[in-house]
Amino acid sequence: MKRLVAILAVILAALPAFGQTNESTAHADDLWMYEKLDSLADRYMSLICIEPVEIKQQECDFLLASIDDSLMQSHLAQRLYNNYRKSPLMGDEAVAIYLWDNWFESRIVNFESEDEYADAKVFARFNRQSLIGCTAPSLTLCRPCSGTTVIPRPGRSAILFFYDTDCAKCKLETKVLPTVLKGWKAKADFYAVYVGTDKEKWKKWRKEFKLGNCNLKVIHLWDPELESDFVQNYGVLSTPKLFIIKNDGTILGRRLEVENLPQLESSL
Repeated sequence: MKRLVAILAVILAALPAFGQTNESTAHADDLWMYEKLDSLADRYMSLICIEPVEIKQQECDFLLASIDDSLMQSHLAQRLYNNYRKSPLMGDEAVAIYLWDNWFESRIVNFESEDEYADAKVFARFNRQSLIGCTAPSLTLCRPCSGTTVIPRPGRSAILFFYDTDCAKCKLETKVLPTVLKGWKAKADFYAVYVGTDKEKWKKWRKEFKLGNCNLKVIHLWDPELESDFVQNYGVLSTPKLFIIKNDGTILGRRLEVENLPQLESSL
């Protein structure tokens, strides 16, 4: 993989430097350089897409360190960041947070605007605690009638489903969950965590929601006063949000679609 970076570095070194062309061709040359850089970067990221997160982080460092021009380095860093933040591959968001921590936060490289800088800061803050492989944050949530429950329970695998009764996608996933989990064989707790505050709507949802699988213990919880800080701990800025947690307390899956759940059961 590093051979491709070496080729990239050679190509960049051969490109005309900023300001060394006359005014009539400078803008066109700059655009060509950025387009060439983007094309090479996209090819590079596609080649390492199946590598572990740690390898992707190392390769990002290597690639960025191969570029001397600060403007092009920042441009490439932002392209890498956006790729991993928006990647459909589960776990890639950890690479985006790594880039924030090691390149953007200290202004080694820069985003195009302060709004993008602020947005990246928020993204890192609300996602770093629930990355794959992290110990699942502990939450103290309220039960339907009275009292509280601390989740996840030690020694038990768990599925966390954060939802809102007014969320259209949540309603759809609620209907699909019993079918998808019909063949689930692993013993696990299914935590249905209501993020809203309407007690009557929550009561109606609980009455209608049935998984019908004795291997999954459904536990209904909520936090109307937001005292558990589940929003930051699990990055619940929108709903639905699905997580799978192993019985040793580590996060196995995040940012999941309902149909992804059976694919991870064998890894619990």
